Amino acid sequence: MRLRHGLATLVLGTAIVGAGTSAQQDGLVYPVDLVVSSGGGWVVADFKAHGLLRLAADGEVAALNIGQGLPRTPLYGTRAVVAAPDGDGYLVADPGTFGLYRVGADGQLSTITTELDIPQGLARYDDESVLVADLRSGFGVLLRVTLDGEVTEFADVDSPKGIVADGDDFIVVSHGARALYRVERSGRVSTLASGPPFDFPHDVVSDGSGGFVVTDGYAAALFRVSAAGEISVLAQGAPLVNPQGIVRDEDGSYVVVDPQAGAVFRVAESGEVTRLAAAGAP
Repeated sequence: MRLRHGLATLVLGTAIVGAGTSAQQDGLVYPVDLVVSSGGGWVVADFKAHGLLRLAADGEVAALNIGQGLPRTPLYGTRAVVAAPDGDGYLVADPGTFGLYRVGADGQLSTITTELDIPQGLARYDDESVLVADLRSGFGVLLRVTLDGEVTEFADVDSPKGIVADGDDFIVVSHGARALYRVERSGRVSTLASGPPFDFPHDVVSDGSGGFVVTDGYAAALFRVSAAGEISVLAQGAPLVNPQGIVRDEDGSYVVVDPQAGAVFRVAESGEVTRLAAAGAP
C-alpha cells in the first residue's frame, strides 16, 4: 500500500534546483526522452541526471531543472517529457514518485499529480490535458491527466511505452506485445503492426507522410512503419546501442536519445547516423 498523501507532502516540500544549476549533473548521463524546444534545440529527459537538460543544435548541454537525485524527490526517475499543452514549459513523467510535473521555460518546477503508477510516455490530448502511457497493475493503461491534476482512465493497452498523436487518434508502442497500436478518442484499440522485427520497441514518431518511425532498444534499430503496417529498417546497429526517445526535426531527419550509448544522434532519411552530443563530450 502506498501512502500517496505522505508522498505528495514530501514532493511539495522538496527544494528544487532551477535553471542553469545542478545538484547532480549538467551534462548527458542516461538520456531517455526528448522534445523539441520552443527556443530551438531540444529538451532532454535524463534518467540518471534526474531532470531536464537543454541541448542546443551545436551540441552544448545545460541544465534546465535537475532534482536532488534522492529517492522520493521530484524528477528522481525522470522518464518522459512533452511540451505543455497550454504552451507553458514542459511536462515530465517520473515513475520514481508516481508523478507528473511541470517545468517552466525558466526552470521552475510544480507538481501536477503524484497519483500515477509507472508512467512511461506522454502525448498532448488537448489544450488542458495529456495522455500518459502507464504500466499500471502489471498490464497497462492510458491515463488522461488534466493540468489541474485530475486523472481518469482512457483505454487499456498492454505494456504501453511511447505515444504520439496522429490526427484525432494516438499511436502507442507496446513493448510487451511488441506491437504498435492505434487508439481512437473513443478508447477503441486496434493493432497497426506487431511481431518481428520488433524486439523491445520504445517510442514512436510520425514520419510526416502517414507512416511512423519506431525506436527499438533490443534491436538497436529505428524501424519505419507504413500506414498499412508494413515494417522496414531505417537504421540499425552501431553507433546505436539502445535507442529510445525520438522526435522528427524540421529537415525530416530524426533526433534520437540512446541511454546506453550516453548520446543523442541524428538519423537522416537515408539512414545515416551522426552524433549530436554524448556524455563526457566537450
